[in-house]
Amino acid sequence: MFMKNSLKLNWKIISRCVLAIILAVDTVVSISFSCWAGETSPPIPVRVSVAELTAGVSGLRYSANITPRKQVDMAFKVGGYVNEIAKLPGPDGIMRDVRAGDRVKQGMVLARLDVKDYAVRASQARASLEEAKASLAMARKDYERNQSLVKGGYVAKSDFDRKQESLDVAGARVDVALAQLDQANNQLADSVLKSPLDGVVVSRFVERGSLVASGTRAFVLVDLSAVKAIFGVPDSLLSRIKTGETLSVVVDALNHREFKGIVTAVSPSADSKSRVFDVEVTIQNSDRILKDGMIATVHVDGVNEREHPPTQTTGQPYMGITSVPLQSVVRPPDDPKGYMVFVAAEKNGQWFALARRVELGDVIGRSVRVLHGIAPGERVITAGATIVHDCALVTIAP
Repeated sequence: MFMKNSLKLNWKIISRCVLAIILAVDTVVSISFSCWAGETSPPIPVRVSVAELTAGVSGLRYSANITPRKQVDMAFKVGGYVNEIAKLPGPDGIMRDVRAGDRVKQGMVLARLDVKDYAVRASQARASLEEAKASLAMARKDYERNQSLVKGGYVAKSDFDRKQESLDVAGARVDVALAQLDQANNQLADSVLKSPLDGVVVSRFVERGSLVASGTRAFVLVDLSAVKAIFGVPDSLLSRIKTGETLSVVVDALNHREFKGIVTAVSPSADSKSRVFDVEVTIQNSDRILKDGMIATVHVDGVNEREHPPTQTTGQPYMGITSVPLQSVVRPPDDPKGYMVFVAAEKNGQWFALARRVELGDVIGRSVRVLHGIAPGERVITAGATIVHDCALVTIAP
């Protein structure tokens, strides 16, 4: 009984595909006759891709990249010789310099510069401050003494004004000395790199004894206690993705293990090239099994066969329909909300671009499903789709 049902289902799908191809060919023939005469413009070079029949799945599936929740590039704010690099026990138990893959704790000293020069500058700035404070104290006493004398007429007003000026200068020198001491202390503190988070070392770019300049990158750290799965959706499906919603994320590299994540961000603008909106799903990763750069599949409960029954154009339901590359989809000039694909058709040794209105389904990786308008096996224009027009002469580049 199962075999009979399977044969019936396969024959049903094959019949729909054959019907779709026949209808698409009839459409090409009926449309193309208006294109063969009168076109004298030079042919436009394009690249094409063959529309493919995709296997049916329930809901929507998107290819996603796993990225860390947070990544920090650490650099030295001051220059000098690297005097120390943090040590951790290696797999053999022997202490070694921290390297890529090691876990570090927040506040841990990762590297330290030779601080002799910065310690000397701090001592000099401290001495200058003490000297400025002593000068200020003397200037204040002199000012207070002359303040009582000028009231009795024993000191000229001009002499008292000079005492006031000396007091102000002494106060300014104290402020300068304080600023210089703060700068020296900051430089001394900046000679030490501390981890700002509990994370994993991705890269280390310095060695013990190397001379580094201000701004030299030393470490790259990532926080993998939670990760983000980032994928793109077209604007037609953007309304189905809501922040706070829970989505299923499957990682093939981990034996198709499924994780639950929460939509934490949806990009407000589309990518200029792919015309899709980035969606961010945050997944808790307490066991650190998910790594930066892994590929995942995000499942979104979406349209089904009842919502998209077989269409008159292709005779195909949503399950098992044609897919085309994302870059082949353009907007019709007279319909800013619609979608269009150019098909390359050949007649008497010449190739023409034929415009097709299409209805889009979900995005799978870098392809999008076409609910109707394109049949499997047709050549759709990818590179050059934005510069051709209906009935334009084209040449197909390899």
